[in-house]
Amino acid sequence: MRSSDEWRRHTVEDGVVLCPGCDSLHVTMGACAVGAYTVYQEYVCEDYGHEFQAMFGLIGYMPGSHIEDDDI
Repeated sequence: MRSSDEWRRHTVEDGVVLCPGCDSLHVTMGACAVGAYTVYQEYVCEDYGHEFQAMFGLIGYMPGSHIEDDDI
């Protein structure tokens, strides 16, 4: 089983989510829990049956679209 740090490093470097228990690519995303500063994503390995969660944190913002007063 990969440690949390190993799993995170591998996922970020390779851009792919693998099961931390068996390195399977057959991982299904489940529900997300969205908070003010974090998002938790549930995963299930279809080969190993391992259930795990990834935690994503607030790192910044991107400007959104807006309507100018002239456009109304």
